[in-house]
Amino acid sequence: MRLRHTRAVGTAAVAVLSLSLVTACGGGGFQSEDGSDASGGATGTVRMLVNITPNLTKNYWRDLVAPFEKANPGIKVEIEAPTSSDGAVDTTLPQLLAAGSPPDVVEGSHSNKVVPYLRDLSDQSWATSAPMADAQRLDGHLYDVSIGQQAQSLIFYNKTAFTKAGITDEPTTMKELTADMAKLKNAGYLPMQTAGEWVTEAQFMQLFVPTLTTSDPDWYLQAAKGKRSLATDLGPAATQYKSWIDKGYIDKNALGTKYADGETDFLSGKSALYPMGCWFVAAEHAAKKDFEVGVFAAPQMTNPSTPSLSVTPGSNYRIFKGSKHQAADAKLVQFLTTDKAAVESQLRQDTSYRTGYPYQLTPLSDEVQKLLDDAADGHQAIMGGGEYQMPAGFEDEEGKQIQSLYTGGSPSTAMKNVDAWLKAQPK
Repeated sequence: MRLRHTRAVGTAAVAVLSLSLVTACGGGGFQSEDGSDASGGATGTVRMLVNITPNLTKNYWRDLVAPFEKANPGIKVEIEAPTSSDGAVDTTLPQLLAAGSPPDVVEGSHSNKVVPYLRDLSDQSWATSAPMADAQRLDGHLYDVSIGQQAQSLIFYNKTAFTKAGITDEPTTMKELTADMAKLKNAGYLPMQTAGEWVTEAQFMQLFVPTLTTSDPDWYLQAAKGKRSLATDLGPAATQYKSWIDKGYIDKNALGTKYADGETDFLSGKSALYPMGCWFVAAEHAAKKDFEVGVFAAPQMTNPSTPSLSVTPGSNYRIFKGSKHQAADAKLVQFLTTDKAAVESQLRQDTSYRTGYPYQLTPLSDEVQKLLDDAADGHQAIMGGGEYQMPAGFEDEEGKQIQSLYTGGSPSTAMKNVDAWLKAQPK
């Protein structure tokens, strides 16, 4: 749900080679204040706000756009990092808007609060043909262009830990998963790795929402419209999660752990299970370790049937309509989302997936691809984005309530508080 955290943390190698510039030179149909259009002659400096992580570094972004700048000498792309205390794009944007200095293009933003400031791309064929374009529409308008999709509801696991704990099969229900965690704890492992910050809420939703979306693929859509009660739908999940904390299956002091540190703890072999999105594959690939990592889809609470896999658009781009260089903006975003080499580079770097753009990374990446392929036939559920996105601030509010479970809070009260918050939001 909280899409601003769909980012890998790891040190993946930067390799952007010989990017084809054919699509970058294609027409986009925009008129700019500088008098140029997207078919040619666009000029200006495009300020692009992007997610910065250990694998999505400023150098990576600069290398990615360098061939575009070479083919378009009148356009310079200025890469900007988030400036908010949490390092998030969607937290930085309100600050830039308040200062009267929004970017021209933003990558990785999902907040509906900024939609009034965005350019409608519904008349651009290159945008409407992008992955998951229809799922990202708001009232028929398209403001986001993505390079692919990401799987969210995954659980990565230490295969050596499973062997030492005597676990021979991947769990097919939350009941089985809970029993496996008891075995993992007895084997000397922290059963499940989590962290504070945004991780707590994100993992909670990734773990338990598949139970809801398997029977109702549009659960997110209904919840976003206020037609679902989280106290009813997620109450049992909160109770289950609290029991894991109480039994020591999750570190009771996890709220003091940073995202990157939690990832490092799992990759160093201290913990056995790590719920996270598919972007983790890039970090796993870069890490030096003495065990293999496997992956399975987060199971349903009690039903052993194949669960729905939560998917969300990966690496989406938006254009601010107040930008003075609309032609250059459009030309850049078209390049980033349609140029084959540029798309493949981003898919590989952040471990996203797109039909027709296969890439070889690791056996773990192939396992994730198989889960996505198997889920595509009626077993995918859209998570966030467009009309499927919860009201702005939901992740923060729910995160606060889930984190209250670590300090003695009641699961029932936590979910009721989230419902009360949702009810108070403007419809």
